[in-house]
Formats: sequence, structure tokens, C-alpha cells
Amino acid sequence: MALKPFISIIVPTYHDWDRLSLCIQALDAQTYPKQRYEVIVVNNDPDDNMPLGYYLPANMTIVSEGKPGSYAARNQGISLAKGVIYGFTDSDCIPHPEWIEEAAKVFEAGNVDRIAGKIEFIFKNDEKQTWIELYESIYEFNQKKAVKDHKASVTANLFVRKEVFEKVGLFDLSKMSGEDFGWNRRATAKSFNIVYADKVTISHPARSTFSEFRKKKRREFGGKKSYKITGVMSVVKHFLFLPFYFYLVVVKKNLQLFSVEKRLSVSEIAKVFLLNLYLYLINSIEYFRLMFKGEKLR
Repeated sequence: MALKPFISIIVPTYHDWDRLSLCIQALDAQTYPKQRYEVIVVNNDPDDNMPLGYYLPANMTIVSEGKPGSYAARNQGISLAKGVIYGFTDSDCIPHPEWIEEAAKVFEAGNVDRIAGKIEFIFKNDEKQTWIELYESIYEFNQKKAVKDHKASVTANLFVRKEVFEKVGLFDLSKMSGEDFGWNRRATAKSFNIVYADKVTISHPARSTFSEFRKKKRREFGGKKSYKITGVMSVVKHFLFLPFYFYLVVVKKNLQLFSVEKRLSVSEIAKVFLLNLYLYLINSIEYFRLMFKGEKLR
């Protein structure tokens, strides 16, 4: 019987040892043979040492990457990986026991270059979601839609053949956010396919507080591009940006509420509408902060 493909799982982490511990336990409990996969955890702050007595199975290793950003950390993991397939998840994710095995089955079954797996939310109270949990359940991590509309996947649950990176190149380490879709677009442009796999599943805790929501959205906003004034044309772009951003966040995102799979009550629609207004406000403020040489959030 042929050997199962050797798979390298790459997990960036940044000051997240407690949640990483749960991720490691879930990766250690995989049904895939332990001798056929490795886990490379990349600590994105070399000064933040692993706690004493931290549980780390034999097929897992922790390395450091000093350049800020999860994409720089993932690139470091790729440089050390021994597998013919790379799997990506995050330190706050909990892969289901069959996560690696189901991904391997998809690759073995046909001509597949990339897999976008399912992401299930973990809510603090399934019966009563907070405003932020409701918002995330509508807009975040719809992998099936991401594959259909954008031929892309977030790196919280992505598997890729090694040769795709050899042809497409690594992640753009200058980006702090959004490069998972950026890299996938480059892979699609080179004719590498992507499929959605419902059984390749991880669980991800939904953010539940306004503080978590605000920090995440400001980090994502600043991480995707530079907002500094660099010349005459950039002044014109800056002048037009806020009206365009209002359309994207307040108009377009709210119109999407009438086409989501989840049936929403009038109260839920009102909450999400107000959150999109709030998002426009906090990122408009972040926009001016970054334009005047403020540092991007991590």
C-alpha cells in the first residue's frame, strides 16, 4: 500500500500561548498517522519565550520569526517544511480530528491544487449571540462563498500543494492583512485550481466584544495597503477614498443582508446596520491616523 503524503502544518502565533495550547492538542489528536505529518509553529515575537512546561508533541516544533506579520511567519514555516502538501491554520483555531485526513483524501481523489476548508464558529452562548458574534456569523469565514466568488481562501483553513508555492512564490511579507486572498488570486492567475471541502473542518472562536471587533477591523484596515500621501495622484485618491469606503461598508455590506443564507430578524438587521456604520467611523479615524504616519496595528 502506498505511503500517505507527508504533510506540513504551519501555524503562526503572536502572544497567544493559551489558545495555541488548545490548537496543539487538537493537532496532536488527528486521525492522520503521526509519522506522516509535522507541525511547525512560528512564534512571531522571538522575545516572547515559550512558557515553561509547555506541551509539545514529538512531531511538532516551534521556531521564531522576528519580522512582524503572520505572512512573514508563514513564509518562515514554508522554508522549513518537509511536506509535499502544506496546511495552514491559526493559533486560535481548533482543527477537527479528521482535518488532515480529509484534506489528504481530497488531494488523492483528483486533480486538486488548493483546498479551502470549512470554518465553524464557536459562540460563548449559542442561544444568545452578542452583536459582534452575529456580525461575524454573517460576514466572516464563508469559505464556500470565497471559493465561488473569488477562487480564494483564508489561511485559517487552507491546504496547498508544495509545487504551487514553487510556481507562485511566497506570501507578500510586507502585508499585515489580506494577503491570504492576494496570494490565492496570484495562484488562480497561474491556473492553479481551488476546491471547497466541507469535511476539512476547523472551529474558530467568534469575536464577541466591541473591543475585539474594533482591534481586528483596525488591524485589517491598516494591513491591506498604505494610506500615506506620496504625490499629487495620491491626494486625489485620498479625497475620493472616504465616499468610496462609505459605499463599500455602509451601502454594499448592508445590501448583502438581504441575500445571506441565514434568516435575519428586523432586530438583527438593525444591529448589523449599526455595526457597519460603526465600522465606517472607526476606520475613517484609523485612515487619518495612518495617513499622518501612524504605525500599523498588529
